[in-house]
Amino acid sequence: MSDDSVHLWDDQRAAGLIRSAPAGEPVFREGDPADGAYILLSGHCAVLEGDEHVNVLHPGDLFGEIGALSGGIRTATVLAVDDTELLFLSTDQLRDGMVTSPERFWQSLRLIVDRMRMITHRQVALRDEHKALREVQRSLLPDLSALDPSIGFAAEAVWEPCTYASGDYYDVIALDADRHLIALGDVMGHGAESSLMMAIARAQIRELARGFRRTDELLLNLDGYLRDNAPPKQGMSLIVAVYDRRTHLLEYSAAGHPFPFVLRNGEVRDLPGKPGLLLALPFLLGGGYERREFELEPGDRLLLFTDGLYEVEVDEAGAQLGRVGLVALFDEVMRADEHDPLAELLHRIAAVDIAEHADDDRTALLLTLT
Repeated sequence: MSDDSVHLWDDQRAAGLIRSAPAGEPVFREGDPADGAYILLSGHCAVLEGDEHVNVLHPGDLFGEIGALSGGIRTATVLAVDDTELLFLSTDQLRDGMVTSPERFWQSLRLIVDRMRMITHRQVALRDEHKALREVQRSLLPDLSALDPSIGFAAEAVWEPCTYASGDYYDVIALDADRHLIALGDVMGHGAESSLMMAIARAQIRELARGFRRTDELLLNLDGYLRDNAPPKQGMSLIVAVYDRRTHLLEYSAAGHPFPFVLRNGEVRDLPGKPGLLLALPFLLGGGYERREFELEPGDRLLLFTDGLYEVEVDEAGAQLGRVGLVALFDEVMRADEHDPLAELLHRIAAVDIAEHADDDRTALLLTLT
């Protein structure tokens, strides 16, 4: 709208409420109830979405009309850039003004269309950024199909973020010709911060893998690094294991992470051990992590997973699938000898989940001992 557009609403000024907002003060904030619309009579306002500056309003501009007509809450903050005068119109006054003046209706419709077009452009750009971020994350995960068959095991994985980015992580790292480090973790929360934490942890795990002696030592050193260098209040659960194909021993330690399952001779069992404390949470200080060993046998199947596979609501009362339910589904899938067991496992989990969409990332790594 232009300055001339102000006059389109002259007959509403008597019924409306003239308000003022001094420079630096908000007209309304994101999350406020959308109780009406505004016309900027003088001065300028900035439109903010979160901390992002997305638009500038000029005299004659109508704003807040989408929220007023649709109800709900404000989706942006409007801040006075300099001293402003505004005409406030209730939802009924806004609707009546459009009904009584075809020109007002047409101008408002054009404004809404332009605003929706701008929102669509931002959403497309944001979607492209999210897509790029997910691809960057995916590129950080190992290519398990490239593993040498002589290392003593085959590996396959599934990685299903519930949003555009994930804090879930898995890795298989060659330590020498006979030993491999296997890691799987889960950063608290979702989105960009979690993905950043995941990338920092991955890089440091690979650095520590160059010279650590024990898995519990690796976790302790990683915890210290993440406390100093990772985003604050961004805890992470993690299990790390080293498999030695000469001795068939699996050495492992966990930091607040669920222990893997082992399928042997048709029976599924938990790996024993104490989970330890989450990594990188400053208010959780522990005395270290437990180191355990388990002897694997050819034909064993070892399943590492995040809690998104079993913290799944299966009825309206809030009952969850749980580890027992996950064991049952895993056993069913393995007995069925599925070509792609992890994909089938996630399919069966989704089938019992009463939610329309998963509310947590789901990641699993399956090792088959040869």
